[in-house]
Amino acid sequence: MKTIFDLMFILNGTLGLMCFVLVVLSLKKNRAVNVYLAVMILAVSTRLIFRGIIELTHNTDLFMTFSRNDVSLMALPLPYLYFRKLVFKKSIFKTRYLFHFLLPILASIEMNYHLFEGLFHVELTFLVKSLIISIVLYHLVMTSILLRKSFWKKTKVIEFKTEYETLIKKWTIVFYFAFLMTAIKIVWDQLFLYDNLTISENFFTWISWLIVFITILTSPSILNIYLSQISREREVTSNVISNWCLKSTSKISNKQDLQLSQKINPELNAYFQQIDQFIEKEHFFRQSGLSVDDLALKLKIPKSHLSFIFKYHSTISFSDFKKFNRIQDAIGLIGEGYLKTNTFDSLSKLVGFSTYNTFYIAFKEVTSKAPQEYLTGLS
Repeated sequence: MKTIFDLMFILNGTLGLMCFVLVVLSLKKNRAVNVYLAVMILAVSTRLIFRGIIELTHNTDLFMTFSRNDVSLMALPLPYLYFRKLVFKKSIFKTRYLFHFLLPILASIEMNYHLFEGLFHVELTFLVKSLIISIVLYHLVMTSILLRKSFWKKTKVIEFKTEYETLIKKWTIVFYFAFLMTAIKIVWDQLFLYDNLTISENFFTWISWLIVFITILTSPSILNIYLSQISREREVTSNVISNWCLKSTSKISNKQDLQLSQKINPELNAYFQQIDQFIEKEHFFRQSGLSVDDLALKLKIPKSHLSFIFKYHSTISFSDFKKFNRIQDAIGLIGEGYLKTNTFDSLSKLVGFSTYNTFYIAFKEVTSKAPQEYLTGLS
């Protein structure tokens, strides 16, 4: 059984090397982000393969050589820097990011070669272990805050799921889980192992990285996706986003609604297109206090038909639909330079909000950012 488990480590590392090749091939598109990912995957894959080989061959000399040259601690900041770059596409590599590697390098040198202990003739084992745990926890917490604030925390009242959003959320969760399992294992080793010179992957780290490698191999497009690209698509190309559903969003039990459904269903696509085109072309919601009846009158659609569509074939209510389109209108005006000569207050009035306060609240619901924060992010 142990032999099979060791072979699985080697197989997992081999899958990792295949992923490494895919990442390297994608470097031309996303160089800064994928360099971090490439280094991490190469390091993990190599370690998994060596772990399996050493256990299979019982090669003590190889074990000691590998252990005494273990530089895995130096890679601890990479997940945080990777996720940071993934979220903030515009950010460029800055020299200060190198300081993230300073303490891991010092800890790795001392753990493997005991240079400072020999130089100062003091026992530093406890200090080194504490430093390693602190480094791990710092980068784990920073990564958690970054992903939660940028993607995981659902602050929007109006939610539009896109294929890219679903894919990137899946990827960040999978990769974060692998980082979490690795971090827990490192902390565990520092707390409960006397000798740091060990190659101590276990089943949990093995399975977490296996999931990462399978995710990359089955969905290689994740290597070319940025959270900021998703945000940009949501903000600029609103025509790609749709709240309409051909399939009913809830069960139709009312007899009158069932009869109406048979009449409306064949024309649903035409209705969806007519509504979206009218809203975009006429900026209908720039008027305040509009109702479904007002929209039905302008579209020359029976009120009962339009109410039925919003009740059973829209993922959001009419109130949220109106709110979303007004914010999309505001975003379009911001992109056209409206705020260069006007204020946010006048913008809120123009797109149909009665007060700036209601505009501010709606803007945060739709974009997860305050108006001024959004404007700053464009510069």
